[in-house]
Amino acid sequence: MPDEAPRKIEIEKLDKAMAAGGQGAGELTWRAPDTAPFELTGFPWHARDRVYRRLPVKPAHPIREPVDNLAWCTAGGQIRFASDSPRVSVRVQLRAPAGMVHMPATGQCGFDLYVGPPEAVWYGNTTKYPIREDRYEIELFKHADRAMRAFTLYFPLYQGVQSVELGLEPGARLEAPPARAREGRVVVYGTSITQGGCASRPGMCYTNILSRALNLDFVNLGFSGNGKGEPELARLILEIEKPILYILDYEANTDLDGLKATLDPFIRILRETRPALPILALSRIPFAADRIHADRAQARIERRDFISATVARLKREGDANLHFLDGGELLAVGGYEGTVDGVHPTDLGFWSMAQALEPVVRKLAR
Repeated sequence: MPDEAPRKIEIEKLDKAMAAGGQGAGELTWRAPDTAPFELTGFPWHARDRVYRRLPVKPAHPIREPVDNLAWCTAGGQIRFASDSPRVSVRVQLRAPAGMVHMPATGQCGFDLYVGPPEAVWYGNTTKYPIREDRYEIELFKHADRAMRAFTLYFPLYQGVQSVELGLEPGARLEAPPARAREGRVVVYGTSITQGGCASRPGMCYTNILSRALNLDFVNLGFSGNGKGEPELARLILEIEKPILYILDYEANTDLDGLKATLDPFIRILRETRPALPILALSRIPFAADRIHADRAQARIERRDFISATVARLKREGDANLHFLDGGELLAVGGYEGTVDGVHPTDLGFWSMAQALEPVVRKLAR
């Protein structure tokens, strides 16, 4: 019996399943994902700027520095393709190492791999890497059989990606992925929750869950702490081609006065160019502090009612394709147990949100 506990438990030595992943044996052919037949989505300005960024490098409309910085986070980015390669690896150069206090490095800086066609997609693997590093090379898929399969990789949620390459078996066939359910993009504008804080891995951000469930292309414009409803962001959103639905989910980053100053103008700017496109406005999910502080609970209700009333008023004025959903209905599964800090959802919370949103988004984006 040891006299004292060890100063440090090196879990990777005690349980091999807890160790960082590694690169499998054997040569691979490395390819950049921004060339055909790969399908790269989530970065509407990539064809022009050639970087993994959610807003243009030089926006036509001025944006605040925090938003500009957060635009480098690659939340919502996807790489889709089909291949008969029995091995799939990623080689990644991050813009910085992991460093968040309440979000796993796998969600902040990792990639997720899903396998299979849209009607039968399944979770495959996540990059487990040394979290103090800003680069890694990880084997994500290995199978004994060489057969054509569809693959989807999700980009990190809370970090930038300088470069990424996919490693496939030499000589493997490479084809375009299965078609989406329909052409076009669902564009979601919001906060840290929209961006994916604090999912354990990228595939569990609610926009990514919805993308899989509906087989639709999503653009995630969640800016942590900085979804303020600025008109400049509305004008940048209008630059995104082929939108099929706008979702506005930014209440959590503003107060009632902020909503009064921004919500109506934001919607009207979108309507200048997209007069009939469906728009869904959400109020925020309940926070744990709402149960403790009556003033916070009342403030949430007031903001919810203002968003609902604004949508109703604009509908009476003739905007028939404007819709509202109460965020209080989005944590039906798990409630506050579905958050990491009483605010930011865990995978359970994001799953609950996606389940509540799916029938609404399916109807509006059809």
